[in-house]
Amino acid sequence: MLSGEESGVFKEGVAVSKDIKVCFEASKRVSFSKLLSYDFFYSDGPNLISPRLYELMKAEGISGVQFVDADLLIGEVAYTGYKVLNVIDKSPAFNLKESISEPLLSYMPDGPRCFSKIVLDDEAILSSDVVRAEEESPIIVVTARVKSIFENNAIRGVQFKD
Repeated sequence: MLSGEESGVFKEGVAVSKDIKVCFEASKRVSFSKLLSYDFFYSDGPNLISPRLYELMKAEGISGVQFVDADLLIGEVAYTGYKVLNVIDKSPAFNLKESISEPLLSYMPDGPRCFSKIVLDDEAILSSDVVRAEEESPIIVVTARVKSIFENNAIRGVQFKD
């Protein structure tokens, strides 16, 4: 079973062992029918996708991701077929001239940065269909093809920003 501390590995942009057991537990107060209508579940740990989104991404050959089996528990009922969406590729994606950032640590001006405004680079060629931004690894960037596939299939739970 994956602990909260270990879940950060899914934000690093690297493949993980398929032997990991992941279980998401929803509060009993949540409407299970509403919850099950979503395809993408963003969390502060790994992101979870529905069986429908998994099958779509697999059929479309979307690159840059790894799928790890996960169970979704709502009350006493376990729902299988869910997957952790692990983005395993990184690529430069920001227009650094138009983005606004400052050093995370004042004594390291060339070190990690804190972005208050992110502008994507329209000229960037992503190394995969889905990547983590090299400049800010929690940010997931997708190609126009993936955005179109998700929108044409009414994927719920994803928000695209231009």
